[in-house]
Amino acid sequence: MNKFQKTQLLLATALVGSVAGTAQAQVVFPAAELHGMGASSIATIMPREMNCIGTAGIGTADASGNYTNVQAAGVDLKDNAGTVITKANIKAGDNNGGVTVRKWGAYTGADAAFDCATKSVQPGFAAAYVSTGSGGGKTAWAAINAGAFFTGAAGKIFPAAFGTTWSNPHFVMSDSPISSGNVSSFNTASATKKAGAAIQVPLYVLPVAFIYNPVYGRKVDASGNTVLDASGNAIEYKFNVATPVTFNGTATGGLRLSKKAYCGIFNGVITNWKDATLQALNVGKVGKTSVALSLMDSKDSATRWASDGVPIRLVGRLDKSGTTDIFTRHLAAVCGSSLPVGTANKYLNAAEALPYSTASNIDLTSFRSDSPYKPTTTDTLAGTADLISGAVWTGSALNVTQGAEAAGKFTVADGSGRVESYIRAAADVASASDATVLLNGKIGYIGADFVAPSTGMTMHAAALEVAQTNGTKKPLFAMPTAADAQAAFGTKILPPESDKGGKFTHSGQFLRSNPLDWYNALYNGDSTLANPTVGYPVTGTTQFVTGTCFAKAQDRNALVFMLNTLLGNTKFDSANNKLSSETFTGIKAAKLGIRPQAGLAPLPKAWNVAITETFLVRSKQKASDGTTLASQNLYIQNGVPTKAGLVKIKSLANGVVAASDLPATVDINVTDAKGKTKTYANVEAGPNPTCTTIGSGL
Repeated sequence: MNKFQKTQLLLATALVGSVAGTAQAQVVFPAAELHGMGASSIATIMPREMNCIGTAGIGTADASGNYTNVQAAGVDLKDNAGTVITKANIKAGDNNGGVTVRKWGAYTGADAAFDCATKSVQPGFAAAYVSTGSGGGKTAWAAINAGAFFTGAAGKIFPAAFGTTWSNPHFVMSDSPISSGNVSSFNTASATKKAGAAIQVPLYVLPVAFIYNPVYGRKVDASGNTVLDASGNAIEYKFNVATPVTFNGTATGGLRLSKKAYCGIFNGVITNWKDATLQALNVGKVGKTSVALSLMDSKDSATRWASDGVPIRLVGRLDKSGTTDIFTRHLAAVCGSSLPVGTANKYLNAAEALPYSTASNIDLTSFRSDSPYKPTTTDTLAGTADLISGAVWTGSALNVTQGAEAAGKFTVADGSGRVESYIRAAADVASASDATVLLNGKIGYIGADFVAPSTGMTMHAAALEVAQTNGTKKPLFAMPTAADAQAAFGTKILPPESDKGGKFTHSGQFLRSNPLDWYNALYNGDSTLANPTVGYPVTGTTQFVTGTCFAKAQDRNALVFMLNTLLGNTKFDSANNKLSSETFTGIKAAKLGIRPQAGLAPLPKAWNVAITETFLVRSKQKASDGTTLASQNLYIQNGVPTKAGLVKIKSLANGVVAASDLPATVDINVTDAKGKTKTYANVEAGPNPTCTTIGSGL
């Protein structure tokens, strides 16, 4: 819908490893629009970041797929109906055919403030993202075809505004890893579509929040209408959190859960918020004395609370979910030793699907055709226990045709957005002892960008026990923040074939050329990521998945530029102002980046170096055995186009790059005005030399 503007200023050399003292030069990139899909865990922050880099999709392409109606300088941006579009109108697609407004962020650091509501790093860049779930994204990537997601069994999954079909996604995001089968399928499809080699790298460090509604109940009259107090406000009951947490002045939750508590809750052992285990964690001060306080709101009836409290209602994912993979990986690692003696942990391994019993005969494929919950499932499950109730939140109503909500079992919803909306929904279940009180009590798991303080989010997150500290004199609890997620990731996990600084070594157990190894390295050796000893305990990564070859040079360039910017490598914005390296990634409060504002953390420096040098530039790194990283032919494009690199091409004027200026091959022949032809080898921003079929690829 939105088109593209002009201008981008970069260093006159490559964005990374630039020569000190080199003058900056204006480079205006050709218009391009990337199509991404996959993980719904990052469906709030990913579109915000992409739209901060440039403008929003969807643009209008001509018959050849080129975006020609680019916004000219000083001209209002309009959609096809002629309506003026501003950044405030930006929407992102969800995995149910809808669109959701994503509010803009701003970097407020004094080193180079950047308001994404009014500025773009490179307005010629545009992107569109649809959250189909990690499993759906990987399926589309492996086939190099997103067409199946336009006509799902439950109707259109992609919003109508996102076009008729995408022949392929340029990239997908997934909280779970691609499989060897995915890679095999991609390689088979790539042999025809010439998409090159498969690429998978972690891009975000993702804390998975245990999301709950701070309002556990409300008072209603005999007709079900909300009762108001003397001031005209709804009478609501909120959890009495003894140690509430705020972030930059915003209430974010803080209800404390030890490993014993949350393992008990998600195994169906603890089924009510009045449970003594939960009260014992809710320690506050009465005078100078520390005491365990009830979670009951003082306005609620103690008699009612003692009778039936607030039943816990579990909420999980209907679709194959990478967030579920992170969640189940942690519970499989920690709950075996955290449950009462004689109680077996129902989470046996990491999986994109919760524990599910095929003997239950629950079949949820009518809600989503690729749901793993069906009697004939062949999908990997986190266990075989009967933890799926059959109840499904459709986004507007609770469907119980496959089973009613039940204590200790999950109601499921399609995607993170619907998980959040169900937990946010008004209290709706009558208290067993008082029909004038309706209760909520729901808890689930979700990416941190779906809870406060992430922009526009109001639901709260629990504070989880750090390591095994609850039984000590100084118990520690952590919130799903970027800083605590980064602490959980630590510095011992190294990329494949890397030293501690991320430099290429051409040695070690894992290979940079194997896309599976970039994930395998995360959970190997000294890694404690599945059950961290410090920081936020339920932390994983969101992977960026793509290929090396692209059908259009401008798309290839846009993808490389996007990754560089998200990694903090881009140095200047479109107005020739310095762009702080902290704009997207800053962890410290004084320089809090757009991503950490939503709770997600950047990768450690070693990973940034390894990813950049391997995939985004023609690296000059050489291992001790003499092997060069560039000779591995893993890079997508040999750098970001700069005026210094492209000035040899006579069609380049004033730093404005046309699509034809971006080399279709590494070597390019240029004929001057006198008819003399000269060959330029390895022109900057040329493609990987293995990408030899012009017009083919992603």
